[in-house]
Amino acid sequence: MNNQTRKITEGAMMVAIVGLLLFINRQLAGMIEVAMYWILTFPILIYTAKYGVKDSLVPAVSMVLLSFMIATPTTIFYLISCDVIGIIYGAGIRNKWKNGSLLWWTGIFTFVSYFVTTVLFAAVFGYDPNEDIEIIKTLVHFFNIDLRIPIAKIVGMVVIGGAILMTILQTMCIHMIANIILKRMKIEVRPMKSVFELRVPRYVGYIILGIIVLFYMQNVIELNQDVYAVLLVLYGVSILFAMGYGTLTLLCMAMVFRKKYLIIIIFICLFIPLLNLIIVLIGVLDMIVDLRTLWIRAYMRGENHGALRKH
Repeated sequence: MNNQTRKITEGAMMVAIVGLLLFINRQLAGMIEVAMYWILTFPILIYTAKYGVKDSLVPAVSMVLLSFMIATPTTIFYLISCDVIGIIYGAGIRNKWKNGSLLWWTGIFTFVSYFVTTVLFAAVFGYDPNEDIEIIKTLVHFFNIDLRIPIAKIVGMVVIGGAILMTILQTMCIHMIANIILKRMKIEVRPMKSVFELRVPRYVGYIILGIIVLFYMQNVIELNQDVYAVLLVLYGVSILFAMGYGTLTLLCMAMVFRKKYLIIIIFICLFIPLLNLIIVLIGVLDMIVDLRTLWIRAYMRGENHGALRKH
């Protein structure tokens, strides 16, 4: 099979995969669209990484035209955004971009997609602010936060913050899954860092610590409602980020000690009020003093001493 025939065949296969996903999504009343619409990114991403942007335009347009026949208007928008993200990511792979550049560009276009669906055309995509208000009430109760302002006033900022968090999660999912798939297909990709190498700059830990301290000093420092609303959103984002980072730290420790049951205990602790704050503290400490490395070194020293005693 010559190269041009292979391009046409594989392009048709990618369009067929997208068509099948759109059909299943329609039969499931949009469950795929709601839960993980970003899986539509991978067919065009793989094709672009293999053949380039110019050759990927035909299958991308074919996918959109097919969606007009078997998908709803909202699904069509999601597919178009996935095509754009997939073409950009695939072009980056083909041009050997660094992982940081791939993540940044994927994150930017993913955030634009979330911004359109949750802010500009929220009603069209079925977004209801009342649902966000209920979620905020649940989080406020979960973290025992004493609100001094109407919840409706901070919904807008929470929506933007939520869009940023979802953008980060979706970008990481696309990056990790694409890396695995492209390696399987023998397409050259830059190696990803292991979980032990994933670190944030130290100043991020200091910023989060400062936000948490400032939030708990709100009774000492008089703040107007607007400043308090911004501080409340920053506090919520900081807590969630630190909790996720602390969970990553503890999971690394579980991998080092080779204790699988610790993974279950860690995830259970996330939902226990006082224990999840300990995980937040561990996350902040790891950002500032590199707690993960200190624990690993202590463990390795213990292993070496044990080996010497045996000898």
